[in-house]
Amino acid sequence: MDKIRIKSMLALGAFLLAGMNPFLSHAQAKSPVAVRTELDKPLIHQCEDEQRVVIKIEVEGADVPLGERMPLNLSIVLDRSGSMSGGKLDQAKQAAEMLVDQLDRDDVLSLVVYESDVEVVIPAGRVGKRHQEIKRLIRRIQTGGSTALYGGVEKGGRELSEFLSKERINRVILLSDGIANVGPSSNREIAHLGSRLARDGMSVTTIGLGGDYNETLMTALAEASDANYYYVADVETLPEVFREELGELKSLVARDFEIEIHCPKGVRPIRFLGRPEELTSQTESLTFGTLAGGQTRELYLECAISPDVQGTLTEIAKVSAHYEDLKTGKAAEINERPIVVGYSEDVKLVEKTVNRAIQAESVIYANAVETEKTLAYADAGDIEASRANIVTQKARLNEVYAAAPAAQQAALKDEISALEEAEKDLESDSLSKEQRKKLSIGSFLKRNAK
Repeated sequence: MDKIRIKSMLALGAFLLAGMNPFLSHAQAKSPVAVRTELDKPLIHQCEDEQRVVIKIEVEGADVPLGERMPLNLSIVLDRSGSMSGGKLDQAKQAAEMLVDQLDRDDVLSLVVYESDVEVVIPAGRVGKRHQEIKRLIRRIQTGGSTALYGGVEKGGRELSEFLSKERINRVILLSDGIANVGPSSNREIAHLGSRLARDGMSVTTIGLGGDYNETLMTALAEASDANYYYVADVETLPEVFREELGELKSLVARDFEIEIHCPKGVRPIRFLGRPEELTSQTESLTFGTLAGGQTRELYLECAISPDVQGTLTEIAKVSAHYEDLKTGKAAEINERPIVVGYSEDVKLVEKTVNRAIQAESVIYANAVETEKTLAYADAGDIEASRANIVTQKARLNEVYAAAPAAQQAALKDEISALEEAEKDLESDSLSKEQRKKLSIGSFLKRNAK
């Protein structure tokens, strides 16, 4: 066996040993968070060309013991405009009542409704023993006129501010089936409102109901504070969406989680897959607003290794993190750990070591950016460009399908099916509201590592 190959296998062995030990395990460190890393190519082809590698960073929250959670400060902001009449409003009220039943006495709740005007139905206050009283007020809500979405969210934020505290989870839950048409209504203005609330320590989960709401606006609001966005096509599923949201909020283990990746000279961070921005420095970071128990959030960082350092530079990155532990209320950190690779001139050996699962996942995440391009072309009326981009997307997904493990094949099949549905839709020279929303939420989830 040649010296280069021996060196390659020794480096690969070192990497595998390092990879078997996550930064901190729950058992060893009693930490609410575990971070793990893997590479799509633990063994790099050493040659005269720049070589690319993807680092998978997986963040997982530990399960929360029953009875150990931070109290909530919630403001439900409910669209009661005329389009919500009938079953939509009835289901929304039922979902809100279900949420009330799940709140503890020390939780804080407010309820804001909006149409042409904004009204505070339930001012911010501790739930105490008022569960039945609160539900009676919810049942009395009736539909009204237009859609003052900006004013509703702004008022919800003001209600939160009455009990705003680092000792609580402070979140607005917005439900709307329409487009903002009273007061500030542009995507930019409403996204700016979401950013302002986020700076003050609040987050905004958005729930879009039916086919007529503006998903670009709803995703921008949710993204501004790293909250959740739900697309609800069937009004009957609203209670389940509220249950899912409340379940996550009741199991949060960390917030303000910032992960930092530093690459040495000779290694160039290119992008986080699923996000359109290209990276510009050797040290990059990303923040998650919250992390729930049992929740896994994934990042895929694409890097380029210069030919100048191939064969000599084995440590291509260091990953560290810090966050607020919600159980203790104290700052915590995960110390730097190295990401190492090996090198070989043997192309067949390199190919054997490729992690096919990460390779497929990387393509799925990268596909989110291409989906946004497809939507942008369709929105601009350039149907041919939209179709052409879908063809390119499907080809790239199919390229990795055969070699992917079963779990990733299922995910790839879902991505391809969604694109085929959109492609069929475009035969009529437009993209339906339903298909646009389906593609949009898939892209949102990848962009935000959810």
